[in-house]
Amino acid sequence: MKQIRTFALLSLLVSLGLVGCYDSASELKADSLESHPIEISVKQKAAGKYELELFLPKDFGFQMEAPHRLLLSGADGLKVLNADLKLKGPVHPKKPEYFEYLKPLTFQVEGKGKLQLDAKLFYCNFVKNICIPAKVNKSFSI
Repeated sequence: MKQIRTFALLSLLVSLGLVGCYDSASELKADSLESHPIEISVKQKAAGKYELELFLPKDFGFQMEAPHRLLLSGADGLKVLNADLKLKGPVHPKKPEYFEYLKPLTFQVEGKGKLQLDAKLFYCNFVKNICIPAKVNKSFSI
């Protein structure tokens, strides 16, 4: 009888452990490459000249030394002439390995159509103390 109780208790603990693992996996899935807190805007500064702005909420930051990749391309009659897509900004006062914020990225286009942004950006959540790569695919009408 004692062996059956021990086995039942062990089975219960294992099943609770599996449920706990399943919950952890679903939390990790929520922070996948496709979901991210990065906000993006495009602003026209002059004829054919634009700025791309990237924002993160408070308690987040872009890593300074990470291998960020950004690519702008045009479609439907829009042609990207040149773009300065290197992330720049001041050093975070409390976390020197991160940008405090990013300066706008400048680019020039010719024509009208769709601007496509494809990027892989590395950001960190200071509260959870984790860093995550974000896959960004966004299109803008210009």
